[in-house]
Amino acid sequence: MKKLEFMSKFKPETRCIKEFKYWIVCIREKQVNLGSSVILLKRETPSVANILPDEAAEFPEVVKWFEGVCTNKFNAVKFNYLIMMMKDPYVHYHAIPRYDNEIEMFGKVWEDTNTLKGFGTVESLDEELLMKIKEYMKN
Repeated sequence: MKKLEFMSKFKPETRCIKEFKYWIVCIREKQVNLGSSVILLKRETPSVANILPDEAAEFPEVVKWFEGVCTNKFNAVKFNYLIMMMKDPYVHYHAIPRYDNEIEMFGKVWEDTNTLKGFGTVESLDEELLMKIKEYMKN
C-alpha cells in the first residue's frame, strides 16, 4: 500500500480490510452497526465530481465485495452509503450495513436501531475489538 497520508485519520495501514486498485476499505472506528466501514478513494481530491472514469468503474466492484462480506458474515439485509466530507475534505463513503435482527458477536450484542441520527455520536471501539472485526471480515 502506498503512503496515504491525507487519509491517516482512518489508519489504512492497520485498519484496511481490502485494497482495490483505486479504493481502500477500512473498518470504521465508530461502529454505527457491526461491519461499518469507510470506502476511501486512494487519490486525494475534494469532490466526487473529480472521480476519474476508471475509479468510478471500479466502485461497483468495491460495493459488491463489501455487501457480500456483510451479508455472508453478519446477515446484513440492506446498506446505507453516506458521502459527507464535512470534516475530511477528500472523497470517501461511510458504508453502513443494516440488520433486522440483533447480532451477538465478539462478546457484544449489536442492535440496529434503524436510525442514523446517532451517526456522529457513536462511541469509538477499542483497537483490539476493531482488529477482531477487521480480520473476521477479511477471511
